[in-house]
Amino acid sequence: MKLGMPQLYEFDTIEENLILAKELDLDFVELNLNFGYCRSEMEAKTIAELLKKYNMEATLHFYDEADLGSYDEVVAAYLTLLDRYAKLGKGYIKQINMHMIPGPVVTISGVKNYIYEKEYDVYINRLITNFKKAEKICNDNGINMVIENTDNIPAYMKRVYKDLYNNGFRFCYDIGHDSLSYDIVYEVNSELNLPFDEFHIHDGTRKKCHLTLGEGEIDIKKFKELAIKNNAYVVLEVKQKGDLLASVPFFNNL
Repeated sequence: MKLGMPQLYEFDTIEENLILAKELDLDFVELNLNFGYCRSEMEAKTIAELLKKYNMEATLHFYDEADLGSYDEVVAAYLTLLDRYAKLGKGYIKQINMHMIPGPVVTISGVKNYIYEKEYDVYINRLITNFKKAEKICNDNGINMVIENTDNIPAYMKRVYKDLYNNGFRFCYDIGHDSLSYDIVYEVNSELNLPFDEFHIHDGTRKKCHLTLGEGEIDIKKFKELAIKNNAYVVLEVKQKGDLLASVPFFNNL
């Protein structure tokens, strides 16, 4: 298991993140393409030297809104971006994290109905095809790809997980998101023993997540043991410095 932190909103440079990670004796930082300063520093080709300077590794979080189950024209744009940043990260990005998004919603009499669920056969074929394209882009650049659960996912995503598992994909388990989803991923994992190469660990309740470890209701120790079993990258995904300063010793002392 390797322990890391997310790139922080409160900072303005990658180096600030690496300094904090070094201070906390972490192994890596998960860079985030949603932040302009991540994209600009990747494009400036300065990050590899910074990682060497601080003896640190890096993973990369792809755009939050990238829905690879969407229409071809939409997905093509995201695959172009993925190709661009995978090539820029070749040699220092260890893995890229992609969201699995439940898609457009139609609310009828207060009940959410998911278009992808209604059109499942067409949707899942498109999703698998596009994730395979994304995985090839990553692998061609020496990068592993993992697929992360978003928050409040609907029950039909159990079927999606099973189909992705059967097609050989690997996963990132966000335990806070799963708590908001009433443990859908945990239930699927109990049946299939999903291959998790990354964990996003933060505390939470059934209503909110990304809390400092110890401030919520999640059994963090249980998931630490699962991460160790999977020899995974673990991002302590609290989103500010103060929360990390409290969460890292909490995690290490479990």
